[in-house]
Amino acid sequence: MKNLEIKKRFNALELERRGSVEQLWDLIERFCLPFRGDFYQSLNSEHEVDWHRRDIYDATAVFAIQSLAASLQGNLTSPSQKWFDLRFRDPEIQENDKAMEWLEETSDRIHEALQDSNFNIEIAESYIDLVGFGTTVLTEESVGNDDLVWEGLNFQALPVREMFFEEDHKKGVYAMFRRLQMTAIQMLSQFGEEGIPKSIKDQVEANDAATRRHIVIFAIYPREDKKNADVSKPLSAKERPFGHKYILYTGAKTLGEEGGYYEMPAFVGRWRKVAGSRWGHSPASVALADILTANQMVEAMLEAASKNIDPTTFANETALIGDLDLDRGSLNIVNDIDGIRIHEAGSRFDSSVFHLERLQDAIRQAFYQDQLELKDSPAMTATEVNARMEMIQRLIGPTFGRLQSDILDPLIQRSFNIMYRAGQLPDLPEGMEIAEMDIEYTGPLPRAQRMETAQAIDRWVMGLAASADIFPEALDLIDLDRAELYKARLMGVPAVAMRGKDEVQKIRDERKAAQQRQQAVAEAGAAGEAAKSVGEGAEASGIEPAEVLQLAGGTDANA
Repeated sequence: MKNLEIKKRFNALELERRGSVEQLWDLIERFCLPFRGDFYQSLNSEHEVDWHRRDIYDATAVFAIQSLAASLQGNLTSPSQKWFDLRFRDPEIQENDKAMEWLEETSDRIHEALQDSNFNIEIAESYIDLVGFGTTVLTEESVGNDDLVWEGLNFQALPVREMFFEEDHKKGVYAMFRRLQMTAIQMLSQFGEEGIPKSIKDQVEANDAATRRHIVIFAIYPREDKKNADVSKPLSAKERPFGHKYILYTGAKTLGEEGGYYEMPAFVGRWRKVAGSRWGHSPASVALADILTANQMVEAMLEAASKNIDPTTFANETALIGDLDLDRGSLNIVNDIDGIRIHEAGSRFDSSVFHLERLQDAIRQAFYQDQLELKDSPAMTATEVNARMEMIQRLIGPTFGRLQSDILDPLIQRSFNIMYRAGQLPDLPEGMEIAEMDIEYTGPLPRAQRMETAQAIDRWVMGLAASADIFPEALDLIDLDRAELYKARLMGVPAVAMRGKDEVQKIRDERKAAQQRQQAVAEAGAAGEAAKSVGEGAEASGIEPAEVLQLAGGTDANA
C-alpha cells in the first residue's frame, strides 16, 4: 500500500470516529476508567498529569468494571486452568487414539506457550477496555518478530483511542492503523539512521529532540496478490499475505523498511455492536446516565453535609462590631448576641440515600454484579450453583460468542501457525495428515453451557431404560458408545484417559471369546454329567453301552 493511500485512509477513519464515539469514550474514561485512555499518554511527561483532579464521587461503576472484567477472565480464559481444546472435525479421526493424543499434546503445548507469555496480563487489560469502552484491540506477535526462530509469544493490549480499522465483508479486521506519537530520538532508536528522513536526523541534535513529538502511523494491510501464499513454509517479508509499515504523518515518509505478517496479528473484540457501526458498546455506555446521576448526587450530598458540618451564620448588621471570626478559639465582640444565629440547611439525607442506593443497584445490575456476586451466606447448594451459572451464561453468552469469533479463535489459530512454522509442535503420527480442526473452549462458562447437553443425554437414557420394562425395543435407539464418547467430549475428559476404537474392539473380542470358552466348558461339563447319569442308569438296568449311545443319539458304538 502506498504511503499517501495509508494517510488518506487513516484520515478518513479518524474523521469518521471524531464526534459522538470519542465524546462517549471521554465520559467513560472520566467517570469509569480513571488513569486510562488519553489521561496521561498524550502528555509529554507525567509531571503534567493532574493527579488530584476530582471527577469521581461515586466509584460503583469503577469497581463494577473491574469485577466484571475479572469474571470474564476467570470464566473464559482462566490463568489457573486450560481453557481450550482442539478437535478434529472428521468424526472418524476422532476415534483414532493416536491422532487424538497428538491433538491433545498440541493443544497442551499451545496453552503452555500462552502461559509462558504475557497473555494473561494483556488479556486482563483487554477485558477492562471491553467492559468500559465496548471495544478492545489485542495484538499477537512472535518474540523478536521472527516466526522461524522460536523465542515465545508476545501480546499487547493497545489503547483503543490510538486504533483505527477497516472491516471486510464478514465484519472482521481488513486493515489496521495505529496513531503513535514518537520523538526524534525514539525514531532513531527504533529505525536507525538509515531508516529516518533527513528532517528527523536534523532534530536529533536539537535540544527538543527528546520531548517534541511527531505523529507516526503504523499500518497493517492485506496484500491481495499474496493472499493465496502458502503460510506453512518460510516466506520473505514482502511475500507474506499481510504487509506493515511505519510512516511519518508529516510528508508521508517511510520509517524503516516495509515488513510482513503471515496472518493478521491484530484482533478487535466488541462487547455488543449495532448494525452500521464498527465500534462496540458496553455496559458502561448503557449505564452511563445512572453513573453520571450518581456522581452528581454524591457530590450534592457532600456539599449538603459540609453545610451541616460548617453551617452558615446569619447576623444583624447592628449586632456585630467588626467581622465575625468563626475559627476555633477566636474572640468576637458583639453588640447583641441574640442577633446572631446559625442557619440550619434542612438537608434530607434519608431521601438522598434512598435514591442513591437505587442508582447504585441499577449500575451493578448493568454490570451483572447481582449475578456474579455471592449472596450474604457463601454456602450455596449444587442446584443453586448450577442455576447461577445458567443465568450467567444466558447473560454473557452473546458476548462470549462474539469474543470467540473476534479474538479467541484467530488468536489460537495464529498461535498454532507460529509454533508450527517454528517447529514447536509434535510430529504427526505416521500416515496422518493435518485435517480440519475446531476449537472447543473448556473454561467454567463454556463447560456449563455444554453440561446442559450432557445432562440431557443422561435424562434421555434413564427414560429409555425405564420404558424398556414395557417396551424392550426402546433400547435399540441408544448408541451407547457414541453417547458416552460425546459426553466425555462435553465434559472435557482428556484423550489419554480413553481407549481408542481399535483397542476397545480388541478388548470386547477377547471378552467375547473368553465367554464362549466358558460357555463351551460349561456345556461340556453338563454333557459329561448327563452321560454319566445315563451310564449309571444303564448299568443298573443291564443295558449295553452301544444301546446307551443309540439312546443318546450316537451312531457309532465304538465312539
